[in-house]
Amino acid sequence: MAAQTQSGIRLSALCPKFLHTNSTSHTWPFSAVAELIDNAYDPDVNAKQIWIDKTVIKGNICLTFTDNGNGMTSEKLHKMLSFGFSDKVTINGRVPVGLYGNGFKSGSMRLGKDAIVFTKNGETMSVGLLSQTFLEATKAEHVIVPIVSFNRQRQIINPEYKASLKAIQAHSLFSTEEKLLAELDAIMGKKGTRIIIWNLRRDKDGETELDFDKDKYDIRIPEDLDEATGKRGYKKQERQDQIVPESDYSLRAYSSILYLKPRMQIIIRGQKVKTQLISKSLAYIERDIYRPKFLAAKTVRITFGFNCRNKDHYGIMMYHKNRLIKAYERVGCQLKANNMGVGVVGVIECNFLKPTHNKQDFDYTNEYRLTIAALGEKLNDYWNEMKAKKNEEYPLDLPVEDQQKRPDQTWVQCDSCLKWRKLPDGIDRLPEKWYCSLNPDPQFRNCSVPEEPEDDDLIHPTYEKTCKKKDREKLRRRLEYSQQVNNEMYFKTPSVSSIKNALSSMSRKESALRSHLTEALNTSVTRSINTSNNRLVSSPHLDPENSLKRKISGYSPITLKTPRLNNHTFDNHTEDDDDEDVIILEESSTPKPAADYDVTIVKTEHINMEQGSMQEEPCGAASSEDKYEQWTASTQTEIPSLVVKKEEVEDNIDMQLPRSTLETSQEEIISASEISSVDFSIKLNELRNQLQVANQEKENYRKQCEMLINQMKILEQKILEMNDNYVKKEMCHQSTETIIFPDDKLENFKEKSPEEVAILYEQALKEMEKLKEQCSTLLNLKTECSKCSNNENKSDVDEIAVQLDDVFRQLDKCNTERDQYKSEIELLEMEKTQIGFQCEELKREVAQLKATIPQVVACANDSTASNIEDPVSYSDEESLKLRSLRVNVGQLLAIIMPDLDLQQVNYDVDIVDEILGQVVEQMHEITTT
Repeated sequence: MAAQTQSGIRLSALCPKFLHTNSTSHTWPFSAVAELIDNAYDPDVNAKQIWIDKTVIKGNICLTFTDNGNGMTSEKLHKMLSFGFSDKVTINGRVPVGLYGNGFKSGSMRLGKDAIVFTKNGETMSVGLLSQTFLEATKAEHVIVPIVSFNRQRQIINPEYKASLKAIQAHSLFSTEEKLLAELDAIMGKKGTRIIIWNLRRDKDGETELDFDKDKYDIRIPEDLDEATGKRGYKKQERQDQIVPESDYSLRAYSSILYLKPRMQIIIRGQKVKTQLISKSLAYIERDIYRPKFLAAKTVRITFGFNCRNKDHYGIMMYHKNRLIKAYERVGCQLKANNMGVGVVGVIECNFLKPTHNKQDFDYTNEYRLTIAALGEKLNDYWNEMKAKKNEEYPLDLPVEDQQKRPDQTWVQCDSCLKWRKLPDGIDRLPEKWYCSLNPDPQFRNCSVPEEPEDDDLIHPTYEKTCKKKDREKLRRRLEYSQQVNNEMYFKTPSVSSIKNALSSMSRKESALRSHLTEALNTSVTRSINTSNNRLVSSPHLDPENSLKRKISGYSPITLKTPRLNNHTFDNHTEDDDDEDVIILEESSTPKPAADYDVTIVKTEHINMEQGSMQEEPCGAASSEDKYEQWTASTQTEIPSLVVKKEEVEDNIDMQLPRSTLETSQEEIISASEISSVDFSIKLNELRNQLQVANQEKENYRKQCEMLINQMKILEQKILEMNDNYVKKEMCHQSTETIIFPDDKLENFKEKSPEEVAILYEQALKEMEKLKEQCSTLLNLKTECSKCSNNENKSDVDEIAVQLDDVFRQLDKCNTERDQYKSEIELLEMEKTQIGFQCEELKREVAQLKATIPQVVACANDSTASNIEDPVSYSDEESLKLRSLRVNVGQLLAIIMPDLDLQQVNYDVDIVDEILGQVVEQMHEITTT
């Protein structure tokens, strides 16, 4: 490959395979067609009509695009066949759609392998070829585009074009110069462009990608067979879970909504597309405003309404510079499977977003995500408002999405000036061709009058969002109520500081008790020492009532927790038992406090003050005893029965120190005052040893108690899990059970020793195991019963399911047949109206021909006689005029004789004259008979 250079620097090469690679950006064939339509629509071409048709040339199925725009010069045609050249600008407020200078190449090569362009601009006529077949046959290393230009005299402008002409004749469907010029003549008028694409893309079965047979007035995408459902249809990749709109598989339907405000007529296979103003063809139209922060102070208008044609086709229609980018994009509540937002269509022109390469989506930027989110919120507002409004006005009618609707306004486009006019209400039927002169409104009855202005500077939405205001008010009230509840809970709930103060007061009381015991010990020691020094024989007599000995009965009871076995409340318990002791059952444990206490803390429900008040004694020992008793009375409550309740926080379970040890130490302290100092020191050591032994016993009991607590927690958790599983299967609610023990059982329980409690605990464990076995057997029985019942009902359910499946399939089949019949009826009606108009036109033409028959016969006889006698030689200008006259006569004859193929007619000879003479004679014979 010879490298091209510029100033010694190599140029980048473009491989011919890039033509196919570039075309793969179009995954949908209609997006490629839209690129060619955009080229005719842009203001530099400014075509009023574009004809899209299918033809057959030399046995090849071809797709043709013909417009009556401004045409192109050879230089502009070369840029069009090259890559990246886009010099389109806004003209008279009309913004071009083209951005990248790549639409024709990607679109034409997506539809077929070869394309030829015929164009004329009034001064010159040019032909250009973009062909993958040509590049493969010549084994070209670069993309080569042969271009040839002719002048108004139908001659090649530059001899350099002869090589291009030979290449076009050798590798295109037109092998002679005359055929190329005939195609240029097929462009009506002095200006315009004609594109012919052949070698169309085919599927694996050899069929063309586009279907030209199902509808002779449309170009469609063939239906695919869905292996899962057995139905046929076409679905775009992004619409797998939606009902497919007709615009996805019908070029006629897609072209009708391709532009937000159409300025060009599209004729597909001889029939004009009924373009529509999508933003004005909806029902219950309302407009909203979107103010994106990234656009500073600019506002974007959004139009919402209901689809009047099919409620299943709904979503946002997103346009960019008047061109459709995304159709029926569902947002907001439409994404949920709850029938919300059904039938609502939104229209927005997103000129602030950037479309992708194929103009079928937007770049997924932060601006796009914010726009989609805002569209969802505003669509929700519109849906809620319309739903509430219709329910208030007609509460017994059908839902708003199921009601039959008509567009709020009727708009029609003039076939002459292509302006849109608003018609009064009540006009249902319009003629095939409508002009401004038919407008009932005299103000807009002339094509020179501009269109009605629109509200471009809309500041506020056109409807009041009452539902949104109500929701905000409800939210505000809820927030106020929750704040009020939180404040009340904050003032009622004890704080952490109060709990710490309570714990510190308890520790102070315990330290005060120990200090009193120490003082008593010291006073007794000093008394004994003084007594031994004074050699006193008598010993002091201590009143047993004033001694430090505490009248306590054995051990204080161990606080245990009774696990909840079921969720039912005993019948003998009432809600008014507020004076009962409460033992709390927890499901989760709190961390153990750092400080250990020797006293069991019991939840105080009520203190009975009638049992007697405690009075302080002047003696230090008596006061300490009274303080100890008063503190004990404040932490314990004497009540007739015990209630077990459940909480979610686990309190630490402590066991009181056996009070017999305390009694022994107090008795020995009293007797120590009667012994000598030596004996007292021995006794003091013994007391210390006994105190250590008591502490060890206390630690052992504490460890045993912790072990029992852990085991209880494990068993309690297992029982709760089993019980919850059983209760969930039997009922939907749960209740908290309260167990009440009689007074005699409570007293017996308090008198039990730790060993007896351990034995009772083991017995309880055995009973729990038995209960577990019983529960497991009951569960097994229940599962067996459920299996039996399921087996009996399974056959009936299967039969019902099969019957329902058959019914739904029949219903789907009926629906499809109904839709087919509807479409066929519509097509027949359209054909009927078209045939009626054609008949009227033919009648007029026949009447005109009848009136001109004698003159034409005379002229024909004179011309034939003169031609036989003396052949006339025409100049180039006269021959050109004669040829154009024959072309027009041939088109007129094609209307009378549908079987006449104008493509095979040679206008340079007098074939058309002979055919005209035959037709005139036949018409004359018909009139005479």
